[in-house]
Amino acid sequence: MICSTFEDYHPDPAVRFHGIWACASLLHLAPEDIARVVRRLSGSIVSDGYWYMSFKYGDFRGERNGRYFTDMTEESLRNLIGRIEGLEISGMKITGDVRPGREQERWLNALVQVRTFCPG
Repeated sequence: MICSTFEDYHPDPAVRFHGIWACASLLHLAPEDIARVVRRLSGSIVSDGYWYMSFKYGDFRGERNGRYFTDMTEESLRNLIGRIEGLEISGMKITGDVRPGREQERWLNALVQVRTFCPG
């Protein structure tokens, strides 16, 4: 396991992963930074490997309770992933938050497959 910020992590070109688990983490970046990070780190995933990513569901962008958030809908995530060559959304599901008092919050969960990644 590697624990690092997206900005501080520099992939070792000799190391390839079968997947990256990004549960409620990419959502703290601006949309353009999400695309940049996903594009950069996808080169560390083997072909036919996966990203798991989740976002609060909606169109909100900005600060909430002192932290930055980029919420996503199916359409906005399709648009973002669609701009990154070699990636394909395998599935999306909207789920409810299981934490007490947050039952009304919804999450967009996505599985994104790295087909043949072309860095650039």
